[in-house]
Amino acid sequence: MAKIEAFKAEAFKAEVARLEALAAGARADFERERERADRLAVELMQAAAETKAANAWAARLEDEVTALRTGRRPGGAIAGPAALRLGHLAAAIVDADRAACR
Repeated sequence: MAKIEAFKAEAFKAEVARLEALAAGARADFERERERADRLAVELMQAAAETKAANAWAARLEDEVTALRTGRRPGGAIAGPAALRLGHLAAAIVDADRAACR
C-alpha cells in the first residue's frame, strides 16, 4: 500500500510540475500579447492624432478655396487679395507636400 501511495504522490508531483510549466508558458504568451497590444494602442493614438491634423489641414484648405472662389472677378480672373491668398495657398500646399515626404 505504501508503494501505491508513493507512486500516487510522485504522479501528483509530476502533474503539478507539468501544470506549472504550462502556466509559465501561458503567462509568457500573455505578457508578449500585452506588450503587443500596448504598442498597437500607441500606434493607434498616433494615427488618430495624424488623422485629426490632416482633417484640420483639409478644412483649412477648403476654407482657402472658398475664399478664392468668392474673390474672383466676373471674367474669371483672380482679384488682388484673392491672388495673394492663392499664392499663400500654393506655398502651403508645397510645404505640406515637402513635410509629408520627410
